[in-house]
Amino acid sequence: MTASGGGAEDPAVRAGLARLVARDAEVGDAAAREERARRGARGPGDAPYAFPPNTSQVHVTDWVHRPWLSPLRLVYRNLPRPLRRAIKRGAVRGGAD
Repeated sequence: MTASGGGAEDPAVRAGLARLVARDAEVGDAAAREERARRGARGPGDAPYAFPPNTSQVHVTDWVHRPWLSPLRLVYRNLPRPLRRAIKRGAVRGGAD
């Protein structure tokens, strides 16, 4: 080891680092090959079957997260559970009639 404390100038250390770098590259290449094979085995991705963003289910229920509804959600979530169930049952039955 040198006076600077680095130790990278030592030929044994350099050789060890070179072996580690080579092994790291080998493992990385093997992982990339396995991932390509795994993706190929699954067939084409979901991209051809993806829905446009404006028709996804997320946008259908997005009104729930509007800022004006936040205080109502807070009040509803802090009601006792039996009362919440009754409100839900009433809302479901009221919409079905």
